[in-house]
Amino acid sequence: MGKFISLFLKIGTLIIFLSFNSFAGGLEVSRQNNMILFSEGTKVDFTSRQTSSTVTDNVFSGGQTVVKQLNLLAAGFKSDYNDSISYAFEMYEPMASTLQYPSAVAVKALLRTRALSLTGKYRLSNSPFGVFAGIRQVTIKRSTLNVANGAGDMITTPKNEYGYIMGASYEQPEIALKILLSHSPAIDFTLPITVAGTATAKQAEMTTLEFETGIAKDTLLYGSIHQSSWGSAQVKLAGTQISTFSDSDTYNIGVGRKFSDKLSASFSYTTEAGSSATGTSLLSPTNGKDTYGIGAKYVANFGDITFGYAQTSFGDKAVTSGATGNFTNNDATTVGLKISFKPNS
Repeated sequence: MGKFISLFLKIGTLIIFLSFNSFAGGLEVSRQNNMILFSEGTKVDFTSRQTSSTVTDNVFSGGQTVVKQLNLLAAGFKSDYNDSISYAFEMYEPMASTLQYPSAVAVKALLRTRALSLTGKYRLSNSPFGVFAGIRQVTIKRSTLNVANGAGDMITTPKNEYGYIMGASYEQPEIALKILLSHSPAIDFTLPITVAGTATAKQAEMTTLEFETGIAKDTLLYGSIHQSSWGSAQVKLAGTQISTFSDSDTYNIGVGRKFSDKLSASFSYTTEAGSSATGTSLLSPTNGKDTYGIGAKYVANFGDITFGYAQTSFGDKAVTSGATGNFTNNDATTVGLKISFKPNS
């Protein structure tokens, strides 16, 4: 039993970090890290992630990427109330867009958000099962939208809304097995916006199944299935739909390996199927994605240092808006760093 518990503690933070390097459908760029509730004792995490994309076509992009660099920051705190109850505070950015075409095309969607969450987990007495629930505040910050309809740049007013998350867990420490099923209903936003008057948007309804298990000495298998209902979370201006989001299913699988008490590494693959190779909205220039990620984690006296790198290939898409632009052979690279402190270590 001891070797599998030790394995999770040495690799666990690394695999959680890499699992979120590929953003899902719609506007989603990261999601709440519920696996932090399984961490041992008290810990504090700080994460920085940068994604540089190359998304071009033969008509509208003017030879430059229309998806600009995205920098994300996140922080988390986890502790235990007693042997059965643990809790976590998190700050992260759930949705974002850095889409901007050349001035001659004028289309842009610049969106940034922030989420603050509080989640608690209760492990049932003498049982491998547990339940968890939490609340989060999501803020859509001042954002800019231009859909080339002659109205120019339209600016939104920042807005806060609230949502919740709930789920169940199953644990077998003898083999480092952890299974977590979570569900988050959609969060609705009505945003004051210049020119159009009001805009409506949503954070999509989401369901996620995550697991980790020891499969051999010093080796951990992990994965997840993430379903997002973006098809019913469209952006609308004064009641008129301007986005063409579709529901997405994102699958992740990976292997973590501990090489010593100080060093571990991980490799993961994430895929999201495309919905259509053709479209009419310049706000959606890609069609699904495949991501390969690698990472390394070093255990220091104060905690852990994790570095990750991921390479994403986007599916090709032909977008017709007057002319037809072929967005082909596009990709993105992501680098990230996470530092975890353990106050009691």
